Amino acid sequence: MKLKHGLLCGLLAMSGAAFANVPAHIDAPVPLYVDSEASAVVVMPIPDPTARTLQITLVFGATPTNNAEIALGTFGEGSPDPDATALTVGFDCGEWFIVGDRLCQTFSATAANPTAVGTRTLTIRVRLDPSGAPVGVAFMADGVPVTFEGLEPETLLSWLVPRDWDTLQVTSRGGAQNVSAEVKYIADGTTLIVR
Repeated sequence: MKLKHGLLCGLLAMSGAAFANVPAHIDAPVPLYVDSEASAVVVMPIPDPTARTLQITLVFGATPTNNAEIALGTFGEGSPDPDATALTVGFDCGEWFIVGDRLCQTFSATAANPTAVGTRTLTIRVRLDPSGAPVGVAFMADGVPVTFEGLEPETLLSWLVPRDWDTLQVTSRGGAQNVSAEVKYIADGTTLIVR
């Protein structure tokens, strides 16, 4: 069969996401008492060389008085060490918060409908360059962008080193229900057109 010049002979679409690592998912145990906490730890996935986005998601049942958070760091063997925690983000009594080992303070943002009871989702997307260094970061709370007052993106990016993190810890306090976290690396999609 002859093909005319310029006719598209084939279209191959390859989704890089197919090559990305399997997500690491973890559920926090429910605290035994309202004024206690419970946590669980999972090993971070090793990034695929083609990964250009690190996505971290926290989902939980919120009330005006509970707390749910995720902490990332280089904990190595054994239990998480607060001194090795690089980044902690979460929800506390109606406010989103972020604190890091080099930020020297906690930054917060009031949640939409802070006293509402129901499921909330916090998504962090860290954009990576080919070497794995962060070049951009975005926070979404219940599908809406979140800005932490006073926190400059350049400051945050200057010390984030996700390629060195090996552990994710999720913690539930004050009766937070169904607290879970997921971390995954996402590779860029590639489209190849053959003429």
